[in-house]
Amino acid sequence: MPVVTIQMAEGRSLDQKRRVVQEITRSIAETFQIDPGIVTVLIQELKRENIAKSGVLLSES
Repeated sequence: MPVVTIQMAEGRSLDQKRRVVQEITRSIAETFQIDPGIVTVLIQELKRENIAKSGVLLSES
């Protein structure tokens, strides 16, 4: 059973998260030719103060 973990900064709406897990599930099921019911997607939301890009915290950019 495929398990996909998405790590992202918090702040996305419930609708956005719903859409992304639907698309990821659909894509994996089609690509691997498996039942979408066995695909698990985990969303881990991180505070922007705990993510840095190019040496700068997202909370400070």
